[in-house]
Amino acid sequence: MTRSTTLHRDSSATAAGTSTRRNPEWRAFKAVGVLTGLLFAAAGAAWVLFRRDMGDARSRLAAQPTQICKSKYGDIQYRVVGSGPPVLVSHGITGGVDQAEAMVTQWRMMLPDDYRFIYLSRFGYLRSSVPDGATSKLQAAAYRELLDHLGIDRVFLAGTSAGGPSAMWFAIDYPERTSGLILLSSAVPGPEPAYMPDVVAENDLIYWAAVKSSPERLLGLLVPKSIITTMTDEQKDFVVKNAFVAAMPISERSDGILFDNKVSLPRVNDIPFEQISVPTLIIQAVDDPREFHGGQEMARRIPTSQFVGLTGGHFLLTHGSEVRAAIHNFIAKFPE
Repeated sequence: MTRSTTLHRDSSATAAGTSTRRNPEWRAFKAVGVLTGLLFAAAGAAWVLFRRDMGDARSRLAAQPTQICKSKYGDIQYRVVGSGPPVLVSHGITGGVDQAEAMVTQWRMMLPDDYRFIYLSRFGYLRSSVPDGATSKLQAAAYRELLDHLGIDRVFLAGTSAGGPSAMWFAIDYPERTSGLILLSSAVPGPEPAYMPDVVAENDLIYWAAVKSSPERLLGLLVPKSIITTMTDEQKDFVVKNAFVAAMPISERSDGILFDNKVSLPRVNDIPFEQISVPTLIIQAVDDPREFHGGQEMARRIPTSQFVGLTGGHFLLTHGSEVRAAIHNFIAKFPE
């Protein structure tokens, strides 16, 4: 009797275990548990990487030697490097004084030993203020006050991307202080481009996740898909590193990006290009239809302009030597 009872219990336990293992609901529950654990682990690892990258980015910014000019337009963060003809670099979107300098040291659009560079952060970028009623025209006035502060009478203005409109306004309003105007892949008149969504521009975590998971989506804000498909992996990595990763932490640049997206860039069509009387060099991509047609319009409307068309999209990839040569020859032609 005892042996029979034991066998019955063992048989019942085996059947119960088999029933549990074969139960679809139980298997689904276990799968959800495993997936949840994996998601938490992945989220934890991503958070660690995010904190590390933000720490590296803030350390890099803190290590950069810059100064602050206290102007009537608020603080202007700047850095002066080198000797030779003065060149004020008006950086593009997601920029700052660091990105202005990167145009020379990383992108190699000008030779670092040939000129006295005035790098600065435009309105709302890094440690520069955004004054009430900020416009590109007002930004040009801030450039003038910075030059007064530095004791510099005349400069070449190099306006890149979203930094172009304020450089144009400086040439219009202060021709006596402008040795020449260089528009390098500048914002152009014509249809408005796509802008970075505010939620991405204002949130470090969201921006970081976009750079890590969808860098080509960000590239698409600046370069047509037809060009992206021709880029090598090395070129994509270079652009992502120097245009997007270098912009971290994006929250330090959010006010400037929103100023560009809502004020500076939409109003480029209102600039009276015919009033630019100083020597002007326009370097624009010919394989980006919007930039090419806009660059051609600027060349037609600016009386003293020279147009240089290159391939490589907004970043003029693989044409650094031609860009450097064009700028060098232009500056040499119009000494102070």
